[in-house]
Amino acid sequence: MAFSHLQLNPQFVQAVRDAIDIVDVASGYTKLARAGKKWKGLCPIHKEKTPSFHVDADLGFFKCFGCGAGGDAIKLHMLLTGDDFAAAMESLAQRYGVPLPARHASHRGARSKSAGEVDPGEVLESAATWFREQLVRSERSRRYLERRRLPAELVESYGLGYAPEGWRNLIGAFAGKYSIGDLLDVGLAGRPEGGGEPYDRFRNRLMFPIRNAAGRLVGFGGRTLGDDVAKYVNTAETERFRKSSLLYGLDRAKRAIRDARRALLVEGYFDVLGAVASGVEGAVASMGTSLTVEQAKLLARFADEVVIGYDGDEAGQTAARRALPILLAQGLSVRRAQLPEGEDPDSLRLARGPEAVRAACDEADDLLVAEIERLAPADLHRNPHARSRAGKGITELIGVLPDALVRYGYARLAADRLGVPAQLVWQRVGVGRTSVAEALEPAAVGEATPGRRGEEEALRALLVAADRGLELPPLATLPPAAAFLDPDLRKFFAAFRSLYEAGETPTVRAVLARASEVALADEKAAQLLLESEDSPVPALEEALRNLRRRWQRSRLRELNREISEAERQGDRDRLAELLDDKHAINRELHGIEARDADLE
Repeated sequence: MAFSHLQLNPQFVQAVRDAIDIVDVASGYTKLARAGKKWKGLCPIHKEKTPSFHVDADLGFFKCFGCGAGGDAIKLHMLLTGDDFAAAMESLAQRYGVPLPARHASHRGARSKSAGEVDPGEVLESAATWFREQLVRSERSRRYLERRRLPAELVESYGLGYAPEGWRNLIGAFAGKYSIGDLLDVGLAGRPEGGGEPYDRFRNRLMFPIRNAAGRLVGFGGRTLGDDVAKYVNTAETERFRKSSLLYGLDRAKRAIRDARRALLVEGYFDVLGAVASGVEGAVASMGTSLTVEQAKLLARFADEVVIGYDGDEAGQTAARRALPILLAQGLSVRRAQLPEGEDPDSLRLARGPEAVRAACDEADDLLVAEIERLAPADLHRNPHARSRAGKGITELIGVLPDALVRYGYARLAADRLGVPAQLVWQRVGVGRTSVAEALEPAAVGEATPGRRGEEEALRALLVAADRGLELPPLATLPPAAAFLDPDLRKFFAAFRSLYEAGETPTVRAVLARASEVALADEKAAQLLLESEDSPVPALEEALRNLRRRWQRSRLRELNREISEAERQGDRDRLAELLDDKHAINRELHGIEARDADLE
């Protein structure tokens, strides 16, 4: 999620990279143990019983041989917290003591930043503390929570508070500590549209701190304890708080969601607390029933399946239907909790007990199947036009599924329900023999090319040698970039060679920076450098010799074809040039093979 508005520059990014300790980052989520020169533990990204997560502290990379995830410390932080790159940079810089660069000007037209300005996060955390203190003092708000039978430890762990009645309580409490501008910037204060004195945005409301997936406080939600028309009020949109990118409770639920690979998606704050009080720990709220694509993408970082727990009335059912294609498009399977009409997770807990909430989630129906059955009732075959309209709606839903095999399966169900040939539905949702065959192909991090393993060994040996400060072979003995048939490995090697030619040390980081055009460069570098669980580094000279020899033999075959063509065309100059190249390669190749024979 993007909450940082830092002005990122290459110097700052490199300073953060240099300061990060990947073992320290990983150890915050899993227990690591020494395994030779590396570290090993249970993967914090997916649930497993046998350790397959490897970290190389020297190279700064991780690789899980269970789920396939890999990359550097920044990528690991992003996967585990939900931060985007900018937010990860800010979080890691603060953690490892790297000075932060200037921020972009606020989109709300805030005043320019000065060197001594208070950090917005500090203002929000101070407000959260103040709200909690007011809750302790407010008998009315405490009685309200008691009536809702929320456990005290849950109220404390989620940091609930109270904003007292009155227009300037918070402003007065923070006078002399924070300016009105500071409070306006983080959405704690407001100002009349026509001008006038600023006022507290939250008044006589139960306060819910809203944190991003990384746990940083970004805003608040307030539930009225009076007769206000607006039952709930959230922090105004700020550079830190964008409701469309947030899921309430994700900071606390993400571990449970990742372990179960399932999330319960509800509407509001009390729904989350009621679900957790019922023993459903992976509960998050969209803070309203209009789920956004950004929220769905955030869920997909941690879950494979989403159970929708919106209210059991017509409005809740409509909202669930609107959310369905958004979630399906992210590759998530979607179920709908069977809540009685008029009940939400918290009211169901109060009416029938926690076990009723757990049962509603465990017995949740496949929402896509339910929609197919709703759109195509049993008597649909009597009305061809209605069947056509139903087919259009159903295929639009199935068509957003990214997995061809999943589309294939639901299309078969839809065809049976519609009473039409399966091929007709497959055609409409883009499923054919080719797409199914492609879906059955095993996933690979990089497309295999002939001799790829030898190319990987040579490049890995070079990168490790450069990173460890070992002596590199003379530039003239390195093979040309054309020796690498794999396009990504060729780009990595070209970057290595260009740095070496320029007199710079071609470390892993420098090569990655130079080879920025390689898609998912960090992930592919992790795959390369930690390519097996033991990852022995091959002998550099031998790896390069094998690669160069393979290239020379390939080049000889090309030269033989070019020589034949030159002879056919009677091009004597070209023929002489090609013969010279062939003799030079033959001399070197035979010399390599002779040295190999002496070593045996």
